[in-house]
Amino acid sequence: MESIASLSQALRTLFFEDATRLAKEQKVIKRQRCFSATNLLLVLVLGWFQHPLAGPSQLARFAHTAGVSVSKQAIVGRLSFQTASWLRSVLEQAVSTLILVAPLTQGLLARFPAVILEDASSVQLPDALAFLWKGCGGSGSASSVKLGVRWDLRSGQLRGPLLQDGKSHETHNPVHALALPVGGVWVADAAYYSLRYLRQLAQRGIFFVIRPRGDLAVSTPDGKRLPLARYLSQQTGKVIDLSVRLGSIPALWLPARLVALPVAPEVAEQRRAHLVEKAKNQGHTPSAEALALAPWNLLVTTIPATVLQAQEVLLLYRARWQVELLFKLWKSHGQVDQWSSANPQQILCEFYAKLLAMLVQHWVLMESCWDDPHRSWMLSADLLRDQVSLFLQGLRGRLPLEYVLQLIHEALAASASIPARTTRPSTSHQLLDGEYWGLT
Repeated sequence: MESIASLSQALRTLFFEDATRLAKEQKVIKRQRCFSATNLLLVLVLGWFQHPLAGPSQLARFAHTAGVSVSKQAIVGRLSFQTASWLRSVLEQAVSTLILVAPLTQGLLARFPAVILEDASSVQLPDALAFLWKGCGGSGSASSVKLGVRWDLRSGQLRGPLLQDGKSHETHNPVHALALPVGGVWVADAAYYSLRYLRQLAQRGIFFVIRPRGDLAVSTPDGKRLPLARYLSQQTGKVIDLSVRLGSIPALWLPARLVALPVAPEVAEQRRAHLVEKAKNQGHTPSAEALALAPWNLLVTTIPATVLQAQEVLLLYRARWQVELLFKLWKSHGQVDQWSSANPQQILCEFYAKLLAMLVQHWVLMESCWDDPHRSWMLSADLLRDQVSLFLQGLRGRLPLEYVLQLIHEALAASASIPARTTRPSTSHQLLDGEYWGLT
C-alpha cells in the first residue's frame, strides 16, 4: 500500500536521520554507550506515549523493552535543557513533514479541495520557564505556550503544532501565515475575525466561514447600513440568510453572506450575563447592540448560496468542533499539559516529546483509518496506544516496519468506526448527508 510505504519512510527519516543529524549539530549525544539519538527519541516519545505520566524509573523500564539497557540515573541525566532544545528541533522538523492520504470523496466536504480548521490551545508551564515561553502574567501563568494548528478535514493533513508565547494573540502564530489552497474553505472562531485578513482570503479565491465579533458592522447590497439586531428580531424563519457587505468603510466593503440561527432563551440569557461580566472585568459596559444580538448564532461566509445552502454553512461551522476535540485528545489522552515531575528541565523535555508523540499518532491514524469518515479519533488513539510495543518492534527493526503498520492499519480499520444513530446523528454522518440536525 503506497500510503504505508510513505509513512514508513517518514518515520525512518524522523527517528533515524533527522534525530541523529540534529543531535550532532547540537552536540546532544557526546557518548553513545547508553543512548544513540534514535534510541533516546524512541524511549522519550514512545515511552511517554504509552505511559503519559511515566517518571525516569518507568522510562528506564520501557527502554529495556526497546533493547536499551539504561538506569534511572541515565534517564535523569538526559532530561536537560539541551535535550529539550533538541526535542524542539526534532518537533519542528516533524511538523514540516507532510503525510498524504487519499481525501474524502463523498459528502459536503468533497465539494471543496480542502476544508481547513484553524485554532490554538494554551498549555501552562512552570513559572521558571518564563525565560523561554512568556505567559500572560497577572492572574495567569508567567509561562505558557499556545499550540497553533491548521487541520484539513477532507484530507486529514495537519499543519502544526507550531508554538508561540502564551501571551501572544492566535493570529501571530506562524501557522496563521501559511498558504491556503485556492477554492478551499478556511473555518475559524471569532478570535480570528479580521476584515483585513478576510479581504485577503477573498482576493486569493479562498472561501471562509467564521463567527464575527460583537462589533459587527454590516450594510445591505445597495449600501444602506443594516441595524442587524432590530432586523433579526423581526424575522420569523428558523434560519436567516442575508447578502451583506461587511465593514463600515464603503471603499473597503467585503461582499458576503450572513447566516443567523436563533438560540434558546436560556442560552441567550447566559450570553448576556457573560458579556456583562466580561465588560465589567475590563472596566466598561457592553454595547446595546451586542446584548441585542445575544439570542443569535451568527456566521459570515463568502461561499455562494449555489454551493452551500444556509443549513450547510451551519453544519460546516459545526464541524469546527473537531479541532477542539483534537486538542482534547492531546490533553486528555496524550496529557501534553501534565507532568510527572516538578523539575522545569524534565517538564520541558516531556512537553516536547509528548507533542512529538501526538504528531506521530496523527500520522498513523491518518494512514490507518482516515478513509472511514465515521472513525472515532479518541477510540482510534486508545487502540493505537495498545499497539506501542508492536510499533516499537517495527522501528527497532525486529519486524519489517511496513508489516507492522499494515497490522496496525487492519486493527484500527476494523474497530474504530462510529455506528449510525437514529436520532441526532454524529457530525460525520451529518457531513455525509448534508443535513444539519441543529435545526430540529
